[in-house]
Amino acid sequence: MSSTIGIIQQFLHPPVGLLIREEIPGGPHHGSVSFSRPRGGIQLDAFGVLFVIVESPPGYGIVQGAGNNFYDRDVVDIAVIHQLLDGGLVTSQEETFRVATGYTLFNQSFPRNIAVDIAPGIGARLWWLLSL
Repeated sequence: MSSTIGIIQQFLHPPVGLLIREEIPGGPHHGSVSFSRPRGGIQLDAFGVLFVIVESPPGYGIVQGAGNNFYDRDVVDIAVIHQLLDGGLVTSQEETFRVATGYTLFNQSFPRNIAVDIAPGIGARLWWLLSL
């Protein structure tokens, strides 16, 4: 298998170090929320989303790690939703996190929206990951 990255893969999302953050307004967010970022004819023009847990209730176990703190349970679930040509919606990617700070880069370009499920008692700030 080749480790060469093609030009199309490079445009799917730039390297993490070349991305910038744009805060999703209204945070900290709680419960189940959905976001899009329409620009022109595109429903969501970001390359990914980043979160930081800023509120957690007593009783949530936290273990310190070298680069992140880990919870003893799932705290954030992010689903990436795409719209098919016939109008149907599909979840093209979904990730569940137990970390205090995390991100996901979209596997497919131009999703319709993201759905975020935040565990009870947890508050999270969210940012779009964008190219310059």
